Amino acid sequence: MGSQQSRAYKLQLSAEGIHLFLQCHCRLCHLIGDFLPYGTTLFVAVDLLHRCEATDLIAELLDPQLDRLVGRKVRHVGTSSTLSRLIEDIISTAVHSAAIHPSPQVWKLFLSALVHMQGTEDAQVVRSFRDMSRKTGRPSHRSEG
Repeated sequence: MGSQQSRAYKLQLSAEGIHLFLQCHCRLCHLIGDFLPYGTTLFVAVDLLHRCEATDLIAELLDPQLDRLVGRKVRHVGTSSTLSRLIEDIISTAVHSAAIHPSPQVWKLFLSALVHMQGTEDAQVVRSFRDMSRKTGRPSHRSEG
């Protein structure tokens, strides 16, 4: 499976956006029962958004709540370069829908993914994490619950 390359992704967050990211991260760590890198949370969030039906994905990207989550606090999160393919697929879906023009900015996509993850059932979050672990060759942790 070749080398595992990683890449840093830029997030532009408000204090509320940072709080949302940390909530999602703590939830994922709790569900898996282990410490996880921040990039794992970003990957799982984007993967969950990627799995949405096109109409739900567009609704997530158009959510007016996103404006409150973006801010001047820039954070870089490292994760698998595989994430870029998911991002490209989501942007392609949005562009082909004609509901979003121009194509959504990546920071907005990340925030949409985190908002979506927040409302996703635990079982789906865990399934996404395990699928990610298989795709990237990283160990899958076991949850106690």
